Amino acid sequence: MKSDPLELKEARAEYYARWEAVEAVKAQELAAMTEERARQIIQMLGAVEGWRERADWSGLVEQQAIFQKLRHA
Repeated sequence: MKSDPLELKEARAEYYARWEAVEAVKAQELAAMTEERARQIIQMLGAVEGWRERADWSGLVEQQAIFQKLRHA
């Protein structure tokens, strides 16, 4: 474990630089994403199969019901 304050500061700066680079790449990928690719990703999420529209439920309640159902399966 690094204990020198200068080393910790440098390590933190390196971490934030890497994090910013990752965020930039993610932003580029989102900007280049097609509607078709977004649909494919959503379909892979699994919860989509359990979704059903109900006017008397909010999205949060519906989501909790899906997760509760999965927890008991």
